[in-house]
Amino acid sequence: MSDSEEYASAKRYKRDETTSDLETSPILIDSDPDNSILDTKIFNDPIHGSIELHWLLVKLIDTPEFQRLRRLRQLGLAYYVYPGACHQRFEHSIGTCYLAGELLTHLCHKQPELNITPKDILCVQMAALCHDLGHGPFSHTFEDVIAILRPELHWKHEHASVQMFDHLIERNRLLPFFQQVGLKDIDITFVKELIHSEINGQDNTQVWPYKGRDISKSFLYEIVSNRLTGIDVDKFDYFARDSYYLGTKISFEHMRFIKFYRVIKVDDGKRHLCLRDKEVKACYEIYRIRDDLHRRAYQHPVAKGIELMLREALIAANDYLFFCNAAGRCDTRLAHIIDDMYTFSQADDHLVTLIKHSYHPNMDKAKEILEKIERREIYRYIGNTQIKFTADFQKKECQNACHDIIKYCHFDESQSHITENDLVIQTVDLTCGDRGKDPIQNMWFYTKITPNKATKISKEQVSAFLPQTFREQDLRLYCKMRDPTVCSIVRCAFKEFCIAKGYAVPKGSDLWMTISPISEQRHTPSAGIATQSSTFKRSTTL
Repeated sequence: MSDSEEYASAKRYKRDETTSDLETSPILIDSDPDNSILDTKIFNDPIHGSIELHWLLVKLIDTPEFQRLRRLRQLGLAYYVYPGACHQRFEHSIGTCYLAGELLTHLCHKQPELNITPKDILCVQMAALCHDLGHGPFSHTFEDVIAILRPELHWKHEHASVQMFDHLIERNRLLPFFQQVGLKDIDITFVKELIHSEINGQDNTQVWPYKGRDISKSFLYEIVSNRLTGIDVDKFDYFARDSYYLGTKISFEHMRFIKFYRVIKVDDGKRHLCLRDKEVKACYEIYRIRDDLHRRAYQHPVAKGIELMLREALIAANDYLFFCNAAGRCDTRLAHIIDDMYTFSQADDHLVTLIKHSYHPNMDKAKEILEKIERREIYRYIGNTQIKFTADFQKKECQNACHDIIKYCHFDESQSHITENDLVIQTVDLTCGDRGKDPIQNMWFYTKITPNKATKISKEQVSAFLPQTFREQDLRLYCKMRDPTVCSIVRCAFKEFCIAKGYAVPKGSDLWMTISPISEQRHTPSAGIATQSSTFKRSTTL
């Protein structure tokens, strides 16, 4: 592999007490003697250093379906705001896989009574490696496009990750390699349950609904994607990796955090990952870091404005951009590539290049939007306000809000008027807990005195300085027209709209004022020019 470094002294995969139940029969050997399947491979990673992975994991990496992750940016369109955020989902997946192995190795060493087998470790690492296989072009932007074009599906990338995992095994004929290390159908089911299960998030009366492992191994389901607390190795990696490439500093040390994990059986009959009580503040710090990364980068107003434009471009291109299916027919539209993983694997972030250089006569609208993005003629960010997270702003409510804002716009007869189609309302859900509740309430802790007994810790036992709410909705307004006069009028109208609705007025709105075209053209003494320049800058800054 081009981005990995295989050292001559790489260790052989040995049969010892930690690998005794993995069958390493040398039946399947690559023709290249230097690429034996019994070798591990070492990757040089800027975040975790040297990462050594099992040969079967390398087999998964060396497939076209996994290599596609090289062409999917981890932070999507945030790259247009943070030029350094150019890392891909490829390296994030490898990093997550490594951390899953580190956590399980720690548990094996500290609690051998858990009977964590090498198969368990391999399966969990495999799920960590493949958990993002189902991301489409520009990740969550593509999910929004599917939600608009095919709302009845309720499609999520986690569904596609499971489908892509099956497709990867079949397409690359990897099943014999799975069998070689003793992995059976039940183990493959286990991997897919770790990536995503339809049971997740649903109320289920069964004591233990999963098939891959029994309830004694329930803690294994909390490592890759912890749906109980939201703290897992996926976040550990993207916190460290994203902050590194964004150029921001974080205080969280994931390796220290991992060393304080213990598995304890609690009252519900399941074994959960529990943390030392003194790490409770570190848990709150994790949620604070997540919120900070969302506000700074993932939900950056300019990046989200570009996302709105790209979404429109992809929708406009949907009926004129075709992909080939396994039968060789090139008649699959963009919104239907999710129905077939062979077709889906052809789509990545290079999709914009296909649109830009398309000769289809009906592709002009999509190409025009992409050109505006490149020229930085993006939708003007007007402002934002916070609304209660119980508010349900759907498409109809957003259209009504735009209609109401237009009513507060005061245009002169000589000025260009706008319609509600020139405005875009976007809602951003910012949360760090379980549907707005304190996330720590779902966590279990242990103490130094009683390391084998789990207990809960309330927020009041931690600190009086902790937040009272853990979820909010950000209501953002964008204007498709970039004319400074129009934007200043819309900005003032948005303030009036917020006051009328009882929302908090936008930040800095006390300084907003309407810019008149006449005042811009009037010649004044230098002092007056400086004053107008300051007002103009204040009114149009993003």
